[in-house]
Amino acid sequence: MGQIPVTILTGFLGSGKTTLLNRLLSGDHGLRIGVILNELGEIPIDGELVRVPESGLLELSNGCLCCTVREDFEQGALQLLAHVDRLDYLLIETTGIADPRQIAEIFVQRQFQEHTRLDSITTVVDAAEFEANLQRADSAYQQISCADILILNKIDLVTPSQQAAILASLRRYNSQAPCLTTTYAQVPLAQLLDVHAFRPEQPLRDPEEVPAAPDHRGIESVSFVLRQPLDFGAFREFLEELPETVFRAKGVIWIAEPGEAWQKVIFHRVGCRQHFFADEGGEGVLGLSKIVLIGPGLPRFSLETRLQACVGPPPPPPPPHKKKKKTNKNTTHPPRGGGGAPGAAGGGRSRA
Repeated sequence: MGQIPVTILTGFLGSGKTTLLNRLLSGDHGLRIGVILNELGEIPIDGELVRVPESGLLELSNGCLCCTVREDFEQGALQLLAHVDRLDYLLIETTGIADPRQIAEIFVQRQFQEHTRLDSITTVVDAAEFEANLQRADSAYQQISCADILILNKIDLVTPSQQAAILASLRRYNSQAPCLTTTYAQVPLAQLLDVHAFRPEQPLRDPEEVPAAPDHRGIESVSFVLRQPLDFGAFREFLEELPETVFRAKGVIWIAEPGEAWQKVIFHRVGCRQHFFADEGGEGVLGLSKIVLIGPGLPRFSLETRLQACVGPPPPPPPPHKKKKKTNKNTTHPPRGGGGAPGAAGGGRSRA
């Protein structure tokens, strides 16, 4: 059996990595794809945001790969590769503040080279947040400089002159990687999968560079879990009034309006932009909302207090059960309504 190609998807927080990953997983390629997700935060979110095939999913949480879970990553990747006969391809999505070189260095080890071949480090760049992200953490630059393929995403949010300036900067930081421009991470599969873009003859680091502890400038995640549905209007207002230090938010929430059935919604916030998507076919515990906020120096207590104020109305009562004199054997009764237990199930804080 030949080596399995491995693509490392990286990019700063909110750049569109998960959108691209979903496009790759749902593409018409016929590949059996294994997926490794590395999340920043104590509460796994991306596993619910990604439509993963049955071939495999390994989800790592509680920190940036290069900081806290490298050993877990190696062990988990080896565990996934134990089912190598069921896989044709391996996709890895890093955290938004990871240095992808740390992951690439794992896959050039002999124990991995027997079964895998690093195909590319593909970096997604947010055009609208390009300059701001470079100021937020050193890893934003590292993700660009080591890429084999660059994807400039969200070009609809910048002017043509701004786009030209960003492309010039990308060429200055990385003159060898091709740069694809797009919106909503729409890139042809043929330009991303099995393209042999990784250049093994070039070192991942400068020979004189000594790997140092990453400088994430105090970026941390604050996580919340609620077991009650939220009022949609109040939650939108909560997102709009978040402090500027929260430059990324994501999660899965349940919303409720008086007398209406609960609805599961996926939300994203990058900078001051926010998006909501109904998740009618998704799985999850009824009424269990998971929310992750990312940024430096987040005020957990005040955020939690404001979030608790977004709790919505209780679920509608079940329909009245009318007693019948006779019941036909084929008659079925309508299901009773249900709801989650009140109160918050807790949360957590994770430092990068």
